[in-house]
Amino acid sequence: VTHPRMALALVLLSSAFSGPARHLRVAGTAARFCVRMESVHPWSERSPSGYADAAPSDELLPPLPAEVAPSPAREPRDVILIVLNALRTPDEPYDNYGPRVAIAHSASTNGASQLTPEQFRAYLAESAYQIFTEWEEMEMEDDLEVGEDGDQAYQEVLVRRRGDPSWTHINWQLVRSGDTWMTQSV
Repeated sequence: VTHPRMALALVLLSSAFSGPARHLRVAGTAARFCVRMESVHPWSERSPSGYADAAPSDELLPPLPAEVAPSPAREPRDVILIVLNALRTPDEPYDNYGPRVAIAHSASTNGASQLTPEQFRAYLAESAYQIFTEWEEMEMEDDLEVGEDGDQAYQEVLVRRRGDPSWTHINWQLVRSGDTWMTQSV
């Protein structure tokens, strides 16, 4: 997306979700867009498909606050904490804020980066992924693993619901995009 306001409106994340997702990929100028419908796992590589014409949306979202926007100053664990905390309360301070934050922290090679917040939110409603909005406790016990090239990082995160004795393990993979850590997969 070349138009900066449309790029902001289309910023998107990765998740631990499985199963197909319908989402849009937009290319073109502010005046005319080409929209590609794809059906992919939100954290997978993009898959090819056909194009259909669509008009740009008049409704643009405000920029994310600096404290949650992607930044070269953030370490991989910071990205994980920002995304998990945003997804925990996905509609605060406004509807689909959590999915927007998660999408904004997705690498461009992550399929979730092409989802709308509404599409990402649909995954959070599925029983297998409700843990992202229902967790009450989180731990990052193991050390962060950084790849030999210094451009990949791996972190195991444990989350659990209130009153649940068992933990859910989330394996986070991050990559550097320029100087900024982004979610590659969960």
